[in-house]
Amino acid sequence: MSKPFIIGIPAEAREFNYAIRNNVNQPEVAAIVKAGGVPIMIPTREPKLMASYIDLLDGLLVPGGPDVAPRFYVEEPHPRLGDTDALLDESGIQLVKLAVEHNIPIMGICRGLQVINVALGGSLYQDIESQFDTPVQQHFQKAPMAQGTQHVSVEEDSLLAAALNGASPILVNSHHHQAVKKVSGALKVTATANDGVIEAVETKNSDLIAAVQWHPETMFQVNDQQMALFTSFMNRVAKWRQAREDGTAPDMIDLSED
Repeated sequence: MSKPFIIGIPAEAREFNYAIRNNVNQPEVAAIVKAGGVPIMIPTREPKLMASYIDLLDGLLVPGGPDVAPRFYVEEPHPRLGDTDALLDESGIQLVKLAVEHNIPIMGICRGLQVINVALGGSLYQDIESQFDTPVQQHFQKAPMAQGTQHVSVEEDSLLAAALNGASPILVNSHHHQAVKKVSGALKVTATANDGVIEAVETKNSDLIAAVQWHPETMFQVNDQQMALFTSFMNRVAKWRQAREDGTAPDMIDLSED
């Protein structure tokens, strides 16, 4: 029997009446299971343990969640900044950097895209409605999250385009008020909304990282295009694990700007 593909998902800590509980949303779990992976929850209250967790993983899924604290990209808080979680930020940033060091493929969703960009040296709009250079469309939909409400244009010759069999534009959901501002030099933009907001990124020089700003985990049950993103991720996971086992994976992925 072949070894299962273990996918780590950082947990968001939430305070209940008597304790803080670590939580992972079921839609991400269900999507990974359907794609052939075995998801495990990574508690994030102890950032010093992230290096131990990374050794267990074949892939890393960085999910949605609260705002990313601006101190991690050296900015002062904006008046419209939402709730943040410094330990979740610190653990997520560490996990992204460790995954890159260990050739562990990464998929980012919504906040996960933002964490990846910050971990690799980029920055964020803390509130796109008040900070974006031009007026933006509604990015915090009122419709059910299984329903697409905006079109995004996908760049050709990208992991995203390959996963979608070249489809563009595609209809996606939207539930965020932060977005990528300065793109990390290690990343390239692979999709944008009609108003110019960045909707997807991936690594320039490898297929190690791919991330989207929308929530495919709430659409995959009724939308084959969104399921294809998780299938593409698991294909990358299988490829990179084989390369690590064969000794053909590079010592370190080139994340330079060239």
